[in-house]
Amino acid sequence: MTDRSQVVCIALDAADGELIRRWAAAGRLPTFQRLLSEAAWGTTTAPRGLFVGAVWPSFFTGQSPARHGRYCFQQLRPGTYQTHRLAPSDLEAEPFWLALSRAGKRVGVIDIPKTGCDVPLNGIHVADWGTHDAEDGGLRTWPRSLATELTARFGVDPVGSCDLHARDSAGLRGLRDALLARVEAKAALTAHLLEQGPWDLFLTVFSEAHCAGHQLWHLHDPTHERHDAAIAQRLGDPVETIYRALDAAVGRLLAQIDRAATVMVLTSHGMGAHCDGTLLLDEVLRRLEQAPPARAPQFVPLLQRGWQRAPNPLRRALAPLRRGVRRWIAATSFDRTRRYFQIPNNDVVSGIRVNVAGREPHGRVQPGPEYDALCAELTRELLALINPATAQPAVRAVVRTDDLYRGPQRDHLPDLLVEWDRTAPIRSLHSARVGTVQGASIAPRTGDHVAEGLFFARGPFVRPGPLAHSVSIMDFAPTIAALLGVTLPDVDGSPIAALLRSGHEP
Repeated sequence: MTDRSQVVCIALDAADGELIRRWAAAGRLPTFQRLLSEAAWGTTTAPRGLFVGAVWPSFFTGQSPARHGRYCFQQLRPGTYQTHRLAPSDLEAEPFWLALSRAGKRVGVIDIPKTGCDVPLNGIHVADWGTHDAEDGGLRTWPRSLATELTARFGVDPVGSCDLHARDSAGLRGLRDALLARVEAKAALTAHLLEQGPWDLFLTVFSEAHCAGHQLWHLHDPTHERHDAAIAQRLGDPVETIYRALDAAVGRLLAQIDRAATVMVLTSHGMGAHCDGTLLLDEVLRRLEQAPPARAPQFVPLLQRGWQRAPNPLRRALAPLRRGVRRWIAATSFDRTRRYFQIPNNDVVSGIRVNVAGREPHGRVQPGPEYDALCAELTRELLALINPATAQPAVRAVVRTDDLYRGPQRDHLPDLLVEWDRTAPIRSLHSARVGTVQGASIAPRTGDHVAEGLFFARGPFVRPGPLAHSVSIMDFAPTIAALLGVTLPDVDGSPIAALLRSGHEP
């Protein structure tokens, strides 16, 4: 059966655009090879400095994180010195498909990360059947009865949390095989729901490249410091294996969709080696301020090492307890006597919060000239940090959030964003003022994100070929709405002219 939907969007969460283009050019990804010649295509940009946690909310709201308010799974609670775990309901903006639903459009939404599923929809919504880092509550659907049907027909997510898989050869093989199984199941689930059309809009996301990038990058990259040649010889390149499975799944779905539909295939953001100095930053800040040493619980490193060495069945059994311990540790108060401190912003780009008077309960830095001077001083000192392993600067840039973002949720964000040089691992930092700070992460993830994504579009009014400029991830919501004759009134993105009936790319 050929689906006769108007707009279909197939997304590959955190699939790396550079790898896709390289393997497509080599003929290893035939679906993407065809898209490069038959579709319009280009690169996407995500919110600078906040892209790891903000990319999907910015995609489905069309707004910047200073408007929708989410940039990390764990954020500082405004008005306090404590963090809390963000839930989809904490978002200060709604997904754009709700506006389409109110306009009478029939919508299908499958596994868009970081979304709630508690608002009635003219269509269907599946949340967290098989996503990376699923929200609390597991599978949720609209209508609610759909969850039972999907579980009976397609089973449950065969992967679960990719962080829970063992790091030995058997564990990594098991993770690869589970990811391949999920690609096939997600493709079948998507094809089944597509057949329930026609849809005005149908959106689906595959998350397997995200898990593979985090957990298997060291087997893909022979220069990685944790590369295991013996395991790589047995498993080959599991990242390429996953990408080839995704390529085949996308190809089958494209064959199911009527050529009169506008189809978008996109990656949210990319992936590279996990190299950053986030683990060391707060000690650097303490030394700059001459603050007393951190009073972190002494048992935390012991628990982390024990977790890494635990067999996989024990990890799964203890996973709920581990989540509770992590939340307890994360929710402990920051030292309110300090002038500045590190706050969560995932790992790739570090976030710094200034203890501003009038904003924080016990603020120590006055807004205005004092705040500006402090930010300038911190910028100078952070740019002076050297990675002793390379004798090169460890920090590529320090960006003031106020130079990037404006909006009612701006005060939820960090004040400074520290962009690390990621060309080599950072195991220590040194400067004349700070001295040497050392530490080593024992986190399981060997790959982490890059900001740039990739997209393809084909349709009756879309001219094939590369676009002359990048587009923002926030541009897709107003573009999809415009294709369906709906204007979104309150977004930061703009419709992509090259994908519209009257558009053309110079």
